[in-house]
Amino acid sequence: MPDIDGESHTRIRNGASKNATRSAETHEIATRKNNGPYRAGRSIQRLFARAGDEGGSAAARSVLEDQALLWISFSFAAGIAVYTILPAEPSWQVLLVVLSVLTALAVLENRRKGLATLVVLALAFWTGGTVSAIRTAAVAAPRLAHDMTVNLSGIVVDRIERTNGLRLVVGVDAVNDRSLPDVLFPKRIRVRVPADTAAIIGDTVTMRARLFPPAGPVMPGGYDFSFGAYYAQIGATGFSFGAPVVVDKDTAPLSMRFPAFVQSLRDLLSARITADLGDAPEAALAVALLVGERSAISDRDQENLRAAGLAHVLAISGLHMALFAGGTYAAASFLLSLFPVLSLRLPTDKIAAACALLAAIFYLLVSGGSIATQRSFLMIALVFLGVLTGRRGLTVRSVALAALFLLVLAPERLFHPGFQMSFAAVICLVAVYETWREQAGRTRFSKTSQGSFSARLLRSAGRWLLGLFVTALVAGTATGIIAAHHFGRVAPYGLLGNMLGMPVFSLLIMPMGVLAFVLMPFGLAALPLAVMAFGLNLLLKIAALVAAMDGESGVIAQVTATEMLAFSVALFAFLLMRGWLRACALLPLALGLCLVRLSPSPDVQIAASGYRIAARDGEGVLKWSGRNETFLIETWYQSEGVAGEAIKSQKTRSPQIRCDALGCVVAAHAPSDDDREKTRPVKPLKIALPRTPEALRQDCRYADLIVSDMIVPGTCRGPLVFDRTLRQSRGAISLWLSEHPQESKASRSGANALDGSDEGDLATKIIRIEFAIAETPRPWHRHGEVTRASLRNTP
Repeated sequence: MPDIDGESHTRIRNGASKNATRSAETHEIATRKNNGPYRAGRSIQRLFARAGDEGGSAAARSVLEDQALLWISFSFAAGIAVYTILPAEPSWQVLLVVLSVLTALAVLENRRKGLATLVVLALAFWTGGTVSAIRTAAVAAPRLAHDMTVNLSGIVVDRIERTNGLRLVVGVDAVNDRSLPDVLFPKRIRVRVPADTAAIIGDTVTMRARLFPPAGPVMPGGYDFSFGAYYAQIGATGFSFGAPVVVDKDTAPLSMRFPAFVQSLRDLLSARITADLGDAPEAALAVALLVGERSAISDRDQENLRAAGLAHVLAISGLHMALFAGGTYAAASFLLSLFPVLSLRLPTDKIAAACALLAAIFYLLVSGGSIATQRSFLMIALVFLGVLTGRRGLTVRSVALAALFLLVLAPERLFHPGFQMSFAAVICLVAVYETWREQAGRTRFSKTSQGSFSARLLRSAGRWLLGLFVTALVAGTATGIIAAHHFGRVAPYGLLGNMLGMPVFSLLIMPMGVLAFVLMPFGLAALPLAVMAFGLNLLLKIAALVAAMDGESGVIAQVTATEMLAFSVALFAFLLMRGWLRACALLPLALGLCLVRLSPSPDVQIAASGYRIAARDGEGVLKWSGRNETFLIETWYQSEGVAGEAIKSQKTRSPQIRCDALGCVVAAHAPSDDDREKTRPVKPLKIALPRTPEALRQDCRYADLIVSDMIVPGTCRGPLVFDRTLRQSRGAISLWLSEHPQESKASRSGANALDGSDEGDLATKIIRIEFAIAETPRPWHRHGEVTRASLRNTP
């Protein structure tokens, strides 16, 4: 009887009759319309709908109305991107004044007759550029102009553990026994320290360190550390002489106490997991999945996961957050349902949503708060806020809100691989599943609840497998485009790896991880961690199996930023557009394919300093010079689609390079697709690397190109000179070569002595030069103002 009474009471309270239901729905809709965010969203949709009403098709109106905020966020991001590639730094004051005027005019125009779609998008575009300029001016901080050795003290603000070493980010308080307010010096530095360094976040340390200016791009269009360092206010990098000395522990300033507490909590959780699982590879993966610390994962395991298309499981993102917060929601709902007094009188779904929000905040903190984690937190927070407010949270609009929130706070996030991959995957997945939901709403499959239990079970399993397949395919495509640009890697068997690995991950590994988190305060986490370790071991075996099928086939020539943008726009257009508008995806797709076909890799790579270069030999193979393989050389060959052991075999040998005590000369050849041209003698480009003034004088007479760390005088007759002054201001250099008929075979016989080559019918010429840094450098590339002289003379 209590069950029957409770059921009846529930029917009455919820309004079982149709009239009561309609009345409640009418009241709910009226309440939503009076809600600020809802009203603002509808206003944006009406602005976009006008464009469709003025002559657009039904498909165009549907896109503009349903995805208005997403297109605004795209336009905002485009403004950030255009600001970043401008040839010179604009005045943020001027941009802000123009934005204020445009906003005022837009408000007046909207009151009078409404805004056109292009006006709204243009305003978002200008806002993105303005926010970026303001952010750039706000974070400006002193930076080193050249290398120096100093004694300094400061507070550890971040501790970065990687497989290649330990680094500390230190907020500098004093340098050479002078407090920072009295001397011009970077606010923050990043230094490599010994692995046994005990300093943690919040500790005050002293050290003697060798510091260098933040490094610029290793090649034009390549990874730019100085860009990220500028916005993090890191004005110098280097290494410490010995371990830093902790001079003040447990007395961190107020601003550092909470980060220090969070880090100590993360360290405690890592220690507990490691204590239960030992030093096995599964323990390292468990720490990475639950705490976000990847330093203990071996390079082999990371490479296997990457080749199998499973590297995304290491980034704490949507699935991790959904399982953790969703599990909390389910547990809270179950516990409240056990008490009829509470379940009948209280909004249990909203209480459970509030508990899930708190759990999501906790997981955000203990997992390290990466960009992907921040995105997933915002998304899951919007979902549970939707529960609290009676709205559907997981929509394209919520993705756009999360992106806008993160970009307004820090526009530079747009260029982070984690941001791009995370949002690209989520936008595409939400678009696909919203389309499915619409189709299901129109067709209304009624047979899904019919048939025997085994038939229903098979249908459910089939739908789940189909969803897994589509998720892997769509997310893999979206992230693969971006990975091809940033890392020169794709996962050709990633779909297979996800189909095999994700069921283990989502059904076994993460549920056990969440359960371990819940039971850890009671000392009962050993059993779920053991089950989690079993699943992780299975996942590693799957990754190794799929990676063995790869055979380095996933290493490709690096996709340029323009090509990545074209392919991403094509994918977004295909998934987001409706009806005939999907055909718009063909234009960016064709553009991307043409760019891939017509964008050859550089033929000569020159470092920003030193004597490391890479040049093609007579067979068209890029060969590098230097003693050892470095990150710089790996980055060069990433654009070539060469990785691993293959790089070591491509070191420059004689006769392409000839060296003596005075310097070296490297012969650079242009690639040739015509076999008949290869039979004709070709004079290579002679690149001289002089190390002494005597060698420089000779190279000025006979070399085609001079690369040196010396300052070359203006009297040098060399046709092209990249000396220390130019390389310091313009950074790394890339050259493209081509074969042209010889102008004359006379008058340069002395040049043959440089490499012993004969004159040919064809000569190798430079047809294109790209520098890593623009002629007018942007703030993150400008020469630093902190010098040894300024350090001594600052009052």
